[in-house]
Amino acid sequence: MREQQDAGEAPGRRGGAVRSLLGVERRLAEGGGAEGAAGVPLGKQAAGAGEEEERKAVVRVVAADMPPALQRRAFRCARDELAAMPRYPRRLEPKRLALALKKEFDTAYGPAWHCIVGTSFGSYVTHARGGFLYFSVDKVYILLFRTAVEPSPH
Repeated sequence: MREQQDAGEAPGRRGGAVRSLLGVERRLAEGGGAEGAAGVPLGKQAAGAGEEEERKAVVRVVAADMPPALQRRAFRCARDELAAMPRYPRRLEPKRLALALKKEFDTAYGPAWHCIVGTSFGSYVTHARGGFLYFSVDKVYILLFRTAVEPSPH
């Protein structure tokens, strides 16, 4: 708990140690690098007195071994799927989001992509080089990774 407070994290907030080890907090403060936080438009929300304001979804990269272009594609796909989900009541459909990301990446970059979506989960995976991305969009965490596929002997 002491390390989190010294690193500028609020007490009880998860992931501070991981982000500190990865140097994400430093890059966020500097505003640079492929990893970090980015405002991504999530859709229109009603502000006061009939005005509409575009709300920005906060995208944070927790860990990545993926080219920036693929990361941006994952962010865009996740944003589009989250924006298409029912607004009232706002309900996360993790299977729908995971399926959309998996299909998008299988189609564009070949088979063997896997996706885990949720607000609380643990994982330990082995991935192919250049095929790992763990990020969040607001409070939804997404793990997208690729495994090597070997042809089956016939």
